[in-house]
This record gives sequence, C-alpha cells and structure tokens, in this order.
Amino acid sequence: MGKILIVDDVQKNIQMAMNILKNEGHHMYYAQNGKRALSLTQENDFDLILLDIMMPQMNGYEVCTELKLNKKTKDIPIVFLSGKDSSSDIEKAYEIGGLDYVIKPFISIELITKSNTYVRLKNLEDKFKMNKDK
Repeated sequence: MGKILIVDDVQKNIQMAMNILKNEGHHMYYAQNGKRALSLTQENDFDLILLDIMMPQMNGYEVCTELKLNKKTKDIPIVFLSGKDSSSDIEKAYEIGGLDYVIKPFISIELITKSNTYVRLKNLEDKFKMNKDK
C-alpha cells in the first residue's frame, strides 16, 4: 500500500507500530534518531512519516522543521506519535507542519485508520501533480 517511516528512539514502540501497519500491507522503515530519519528521507520516497517528539540529539519538532524546509520532503505527511498530551505540545506539532497527532500508547485502529488515510492522500496528491505536469 504505502511506504511509511517510523521515527522513535524506543525499539518497542517501533516494533509495535511496524507490526500493526505491516498487516495493512504497508512497507515499513524505521529510524531510531532524527539524523538517521533525515538521511533515510533523502534515499527513499515515503508516503507517511510517524514521528516521535522526545528523542535524544534531535527531537521530533526539529526533524519536522527540517523536513518541511526541504523541497524533496516538504510534502510528506507527518503524524506525531507522542506520550506528551499537553495542548501546547499538540499545538506546536500542528504549527510546524504536522498533519495529525496520536497520543501514546496508541489505539491500533486509530493508527491504522490515520495511516491509511494519509497514505491515500499522499498517493492522490502525487497522481494529481503528475497529471498536472503532463
């Protein structure tokens, strides 16, 4: 279905999300830090990025900001996955370019539904751009 990158420094969180979304037919990739995530986005064309906020070295907000400034990655939908549930954290995620916010521990059906929706949206946008350029 889609190519999804999950970025989280906790292996258990990565494994849980990957198992859930692989069953939906998605091709899953992961990075355990922001720098690796940025590197992977230059090597691959992702349909969705699931991004944790609290990570060492480079937090999720910084990763999102970098992705939105890059021509190659600016249109990739970003869904934040975080245990932080304050309104200021959620507002900041939307302000810097996140499309959605899922609070951990996440509910499987919520992750599936949102991931499927954003992958479909990205695929439709890509098709529209290709037709527009013809």
